[in-house]
Amino acid sequence: MPRPEGEVVLSAPSLPRGVAALRLAGWLAFVPAMGLAIFADRPYPWVTPFVVLLMVALNAFYFTAVQNMGEQLTLTREGFRLGAGGTLKAVRWVHVTEFTGARIGAFSGMKMPESDEWQDPKVRPNVVLYRLNRALTPTRRSWWHRLIGFTYYDGVIRNAFGVPTASLLRTMRGWQKQALDAETLPLRPA
Repeated sequence: MPRPEGEVVLSAPSLPRGVAALRLAGWLAFVPAMGLAIFADRPYPWVTPFVVLLMVALNAFYFTAVQNMGEQLTLTREGFRLGAGGTLKAVRWVHVTEFTGARIGAFSGMKMPESDEWQDPKVRPNVVLYRLNRALTPTRRSWWHRLIGFTYYDGVIRNAFGVPTASLLRTMRGWQKQALDAETLPLRPA
C-alpha cells in the first residue's frame, strides 16, 4: 500500500557509457551496412532477401530488448510520471479509468486476464496498459497507433524495473484507489 506523503521512484537499468556509445555506432552503421549487403554482391541474388530478413529480425529483437533502458516511473500522491527530461509524461490518477496487464513482443501482443480468470502460466505480462478518461483529458493519437489498431488504450508502461508486472499493476491500482478515496484530492484542469 502506498505511503500518504512519499513518492516511489522505480528506475530501469541503463547502459554504461561505453555500451551506449557502441549502441549509437551500431545505429549509425546500420544503413551503410544494409546498403552494402544489398548492392555489393550482385552475382548472388539470394543474398538480398536473406540480408533484409536477417537485419529486420535482428533489429526487431534488439529494439525490443533495449527499449525503455534507463527510464523512470515515479508514483506520487496525485499521479505518476513516466520517463525523464523531454520525454516525461505525467498522468493524474483521477484521469485514469483502467489499468490492465498485457504481453507485448516484437511481433505480437495479448491482454492478460484478470486475477480471477485462468491464465496460461507460460505467458507473463510485461507491460501495463492504461486508459484515460477522454472527457477530462485530450488524447493524442499518432498515425502509427492508428495504423496498428492501438486506439483503445492511451499509454503503455513497459516494465523494465525489476518488479513483477502483476505486482506493479496491483501497486498502481492501490495508489489510484487511495488517491480517489482521499478527501483532499486536488481537482484542477489537465
